[in-house]
Amino acid sequence: MWTTTRTTAEMPRLFERGGDLISFAGGLPDLDVLPLEEISGQLSRLVRLGGKITFQYSTPHVPKALVPAIADLMDREGAHVPAEELIPTGGSQAGLMAVALGLASPGETVLCQTPAYPGATAAFRTAGLRLRGVPEDADGMDPQGLRETVAALRAEGRAVRLLYCNPTHQNPTGRTLSQERRTALIAVCQELDLLIVEDNPYGLLSFDGTCVTSMKALAPDHVVYLGTFSKVFAPGLRCGWIAAPAHLTQNLRSTTEVMTLSPSALAQSALATFYARNGWTDTIDGYRRGYRERCTQMADALDAELGADGPWEWRRPDGGFYIWLRHREGADTGRYAEPAARHGVSFVPGSHFSVDGEHADGLRLCFSHVPRRRMDEGVSRLAAALREDVSGRDLAGDHVTRDAALREGAAR
Repeated sequence: MWTTTRTTAEMPRLFERGGDLISFAGGLPDLDVLPLEEISGQLSRLVRLGGKITFQYSTPHVPKALVPAIADLMDREGAHVPAEELIPTGGSQAGLMAVALGLASPGETVLCQTPAYPGATAAFRTAGLRLRGVPEDADGMDPQGLRETVAALRAEGRAVRLLYCNPTHQNPTGRTLSQERRTALIAVCQELDLLIVEDNPYGLLSFDGTCVTSMKALAPDHVVYLGTFSKVFAPGLRCGWIAAPAHLTQNLRSTTEVMTLSPSALAQSALATFYARNGWTDTIDGYRRGYRERCTQMADALDAELGADGPWEWRRPDGGFYIWLRHREGADTGRYAEPAARHGVSFVPGSHFSVDGEHADGLRLCFSHVPRRRMDEGVSRLAAALREDVSGRDLAGDHVTRDAALREGAAR
């Protein structure tokens, strides 16, 4: 059967909460920024005046009323995409699945920036694709390493068509590829006939308000761009888009239609109405301000609890949701999940972001949704957990697997 010939692809359990747990696991936005009473009034009016339309099936096209809202977001990073090249999705995750199913064939290889977003690797594996990480240097994905990797794969007779990346405030590291590095990578991809898949949920969430030019803006005919309203507005609406080169739009549109039949007309109308009345600037600025404050608080607490000379290293990001810790001596961070659960705190071990077993020495902390009054306490609990088991004792003797410990911590 089809289901027995493919490796099971699983996502870490990120959003389970409860009890006294302080969760640094799931990348939830801070919805306190949203003017909920105003949005409630807008939704009420939508349903009262247009419920027979917004509660009905829709088409696999971005409605005219929503196009300006998308165009505004993409324009802030320099991209200008015709409406006919936009394809609606149920968020970036649905876009990833559409790309995996619509632009590649089972058995082909997708090149990935690593550490990689687990939702992307799960989508590609679910579609029967192989994954290969791109070599990196101090500035991120290495253009020459990319060239050599593609040459080696093609010499083995393997088809390679896609390069997946999350170039701005990356999940999980928070790092951003420089303009120079983007340009160099695009040149290699054009040389090797690779299509770039640019996943960009955090691109507008820089702490200082600046925006880096998107890869889509730099090479519109070589980039499939995945956009979402989940991080600049709210994830519960499950609404996003694909901006694809014209020759790929029909294939992707057909794939998304098979996947979902119809995007949510209510969600699309709610977003279009909010944008028409409010624009994006105040909301995005509010998110940036809140995340800057939380990131600073978490980083300061890590400095105080773990110090600069201990076994852990990290860098302060300049945007997004995450801080990425690495163990200097290469310890597998999965072994700290059970101590963390006992201390009432959760994180995501680095192995979840691997393509082929790498990055187990890292761990991801999300600061975006943690109440500021609990941030310092959460970091203190984490530090206590990370100070346990420093000898490298195998926790398997306690009958706790890495994933089970993570789930246990998330469920508390």
